[in-house]
Amino acid sequence: MTSNANRPKGFLVFAGVVTLFALGTIAFWAVFFTAGFVSASDRPAYLEHEKSFPLADSYAVVCAFLCVVGLIKRKSWAVLFGVAAGSGIIFLGLMDTLYALEQGLIYDLSFPSIETFLICLICLVLGPVMIIYMWWNREYFLL
Repeated sequence: MTSNANRPKGFLVFAGVVTLFALGTIAFWAVFFTAGFVSASDRPAYLEHEKSFPLADSYAVVCAFLCVVGLIKRKSWAVLFGVAAGSGIIFLGLMDTLYALEQGLIYDLSFPSIETFLICLICLVLGPVMIIYMWWNREYFLL
């Protein structure tokens, strides 16, 4: 086991945020498919749009979890999975943002609009942060 003293700055916060994102994504889909909860819109086209995301979200979640495991174990593959997860999360955020803008889902101050905006924002912030954090700290994991 390696010493915690030389870990990159924000190591535990980063691992916690990535884990929270992955668990939050799993929770979203659990609620979506069990309770049928959809807050942004109940239009059939929106439901079709949402139903196209589980496989891609699963990819991002698996990469995120592998990144966290690699972080904790200080494995070089943590960098690969961190960059892959970050890139996947950016893609998901861009797809959701464009759809929300085209369909007018974020133009008012309703709860569904705010929720949609926050999900897009989280993806478009977390994805680049993951890539940058893992790249800047890659030497820690490659030793």
